[in-house]
Amino acid sequence: MYKSIRKFCFKFNHLSGNHASMNIRCLICLSGVLFAMLRSASGQSSYETWTFDGIITKGLPGSPYQVNVPYSVYFDVDTSRLATTATGLYFPTGGYGFDANSSGFGASSVGSGVLIANDQPTSGGGSFDGIIFSMFGEQSTGFPSGTLFDGSAFGITLVNSSEGPTATPFSDTSFPSTLDLNQFSQRYMTVYFQSGAVMGSVDSLYLNGILISQVPEPSVLGLFTLGGLLFGMWVKIDKQMEAASYQPCLSLYPIYPASKEIPPRLRGRRRGL
Repeated sequence: MYKSIRKFCFKFNHLSGNHASMNIRCLICLSGVLFAMLRSASGQSSYETWTFDGIITKGLPGSPYQVNVPYSVYFDVDTSRLATTATGLYFPTGGYGFDANSSGFGASSVGSGVLIANDQPTSGGGSFDGIIFSMFGEQSTGFPSGTLFDGSAFGITLVNSSEGPTATPFSDTSFPSTLDLNQFSQRYMTVYFQSGAVMGSVDSLYLNGILISQVPEPSVLGLFTLGGLLFGMWVKIDKQMEAASYQPCLSLYPIYPASKEIPPRLRGRRRGL
């Protein structure tokens, strides 16, 4: 279920391009989440999809990846591989991808690394907390020991520094259930191609298609509006389910003639980009 949600949100965000705001994309994406939840209420998945969105700040000449173009990066995380480790090193990622301007890549993995730093001392004094969602460091080959939290790692890097011996937001090296991007003072996206690196800001986080954090955080009015729309959608779908309970032969899902193609806006996003 969650993979289909991620694919839907991932594709819609970039089909909409610069002509739709993040909030509008979020509302439509969340409507897909609610619908998918009702379709798969009886199923469970051990995977969670972490999707980071932002804006490219360093592009590649002659490529689709230009400055100020929105991007998305996703990581499919196997939650059965998240038993706390003292080193803060995990190998839970079963797949990842990058998309910008309707171009990018996707790949499967047998366990790409996620590295968590808690109260790590810095050379100039003080400490930092950080997390790297990598597109490298496979479990079979090991995670490079010299990986830095300076934004050069292939993937997503979030860091928060402190002048004292302890930093926030982490209290230990356990894998976080969620993240507040506003608690990290440095947020980097870096992906490498043969012709060079593409870099960007990290401005929002979706977990299984649901907006978890945004920089800056949405206004109170925006949250109320979002909540009202989602509540109305939930009530509408609930009524459809109630009506269907009296007509077992009816489907809760949209039905399209076999001779017609499903509208593009309802298709799942393909992993191979």
